[in-house]
Order: sequence, then structure tokens, then C-alpha cells
Amino acid sequence: MKSKLNFLQKIVFAFNIFFAACLLVAYILPFVPPKFSAFLSILNLGLPIFMLINLGFALYWMIRLKLHFILSAILVLAGYSYVSKIIVLNNQSKEITGSSLKVMSYNVRLFDQYNWTDKHNVPKKILEFIATEAPDIVAFQDYMKKDGFTMPAYPYSFVKFKTTSSKIGVAIYSKYKIINRGTIDFPNTHNNAIYADVLIDKDTLRLYAVHLESLKIIPDVKELQKENHQKLISRVGKSFEKQQEQAEMLIENFKSTHLPKIVCIDMNNTPFSYVASLLLEHNLEDAFIESGSGLGKTFDFDFLPMRIDAVFNEKSIENVNFKNYNIKLSDHYPIMATFKLNE
Repeated sequence: MKSKLNFLQKIVFAFNIFFAACLLVAYILPFVPPKFSAFLSILNLGLPIFMLINLGFALYWMIRLKLHFILSAILVLAGYSYVSKIIVLNNQSKEITGSSLKVMSYNVRLFDQYNWTDKHNVPKKILEFIATEAPDIVAFQDYMKKDGFTMPAYPYSFVKFKTTSSKIGVAIYSKYKIINRGTIDFPNTHNNAIYADVLIDKDTLRLYAVHLESLKIIPDVKELQKENHQKLISRVGKSFEKQQEQAEMLIENFKSTHLPKIVCIDMNNTPFSYVASLLLEHNLEDAFIESGSGLGKTFDFDFLPMRIDAVFNEKSIENVNFKNYNIKLSDHYPIMATFKLNE
């Protein structure tokens, strides 16, 4: 292989160095609090794209028999642990034997209150979908009080609105008895988190429904291009800072109980973000990585499938199955994790 470059190749390599630096920074950011640099934190959203671009550069240099492929090749290989958070190549689901607990998490986008979709009777369709899949517990984000919305199969529930006059909040519906409940009130935001201690046979676990700070962006590249980029970056950066604060409040609540935990969360962020890493440090694992498959898309960001919703569970709870649904009744897709119950 030759290392000497012509003028055009030197320009290409300059771009290669730039995107290699972007990827390196994106690798480091899950360990850097957004409050340290909200601007840099935004680069983390582009990690999969930076990996693909660097893979392209590595292949380009290899085809041209240039040693310059080493830079991007090493960086892409160094990101193996991140790849497992983006895509699960083999279905890790285990055979379900004995009793199990099915937990669904679903951001329902206010049950399409403002007719974002082209579908009619969205609340009814969501109820029908849940009845068909029959989860034992459902956690809703972007829940809205709707007349006629009842779930008789779930005799226990905890619905929390941000204020007494608000109709928007988070909710937990359960087939099992809720023996304790509480709220984690995030300051200066419409987002919120709640928990319910659920009695399952002789065991009790704590289930959280969490909605972290929204990024307040339209998932359409053309629309984003029309925005003032400086204002967009500032707004997203401030949202990341709030997410850090909210995740820290959630962790404080973790410390208040010895019960095993299941966290149904709309992170409004990636599974390789700082907030995801921070939460998983507390004896939790990502149910999708353990037993899901494919890209695990939960949100459509134009052409880029994103996984911003997750179910995190205490490592002591055996996760045996994870399912992503491709049902378009919200801007989010529902997800469901199945856990093995102690005999």
C-alpha cells in the first residue's frame, strides 16, 4: 500500500480527519455531563452517522490501497460497544416458561388530540391494540385525559397531571395491585415522572413511567433547515441540561427504595447518551439489548430511525423477551418487555 496522496486525496483526507474527530468526541460525550458543554452534547445525536461516514472513508482508502484507512478503521472498531446499543443482530429472546410479566411503554402523543395523523378514532385504536397485546402493566407518556377512555382490564392505575388544571401527564395502568405511589416533580417543565409499587403474587417491584425533557424539534430535515441554527442548537442544548437534572432526580428516588425497578422511559435522547449511561450505572440493564432485535426504532426522525424510548430493568429481574411494534398511532412506537417471574 502507498501513503502518498495527490491534491484531491489530500482534501478528502482533511474531511476524513474532521469526521474522525467528530466521532471521537461523540464516543466521549456519554461520560461528559451536558452541563459541561451543552453544545458538544448535540454531537452525540450524530454518533451513528459519524460511524457510517468513517466506515465509508475506511473503505475508500482501502480500495485505493492507502494506509490512511487505518484512522477511520480503528475508530469504527473502537465503537463496537456503541453498535450493540444501536442494533441487535441476533434475537436474544429466551423461551418463556412459567409465569411472566409483560410491561408496555408507550408515548401516545396526547392520543392524537390535534390530528397529527391521518387516522380516525386514535384513542379507540390504541385501546384495541393494548387489548390485543394484553400487557400486564402499561406506562404512558404524553398521556391526556380523554372522555370515554377506560381500561377495565386494568383495575389499578395511577394518573398524574403536572397541575390540577392540566390534562396532560404520565400514567400507569396495572392488572396487579398498586400498594404505593409517588411523583418526581421535575421543575420548570411540563414533563414529569411517576412510580408505582406493584404487588405481584408475593413479590413487590417499583415501576416508573418517565418522560424526560423534550427536544422541541420537528422530525423533518427540511423543516429543521428553515430554523435559525444558533437558536436550534441553544434550545436542544438546554433540553439536554434539563434531562441531566431530571435523570439525577430520578436516581435520587432510586435510592429511596430497596425494591427491584423497571423504568419505562421516553428519554428524548439516544441509548448512548449521557442520561442513558447515567441511569444504567444504577444496576439497570437495557431490555432491548438483552432480548430485542434489529434497530429497535421507537421514533421516526425523517429518514433516520431512532430509539429514544426504552425499558430499563433491575439486573435481578430476568428479561426474556422484547418487542418493538410498527403501529403508527403516534409519533412514537410502543415497546414491550417480558420478564420472568419468580416461581
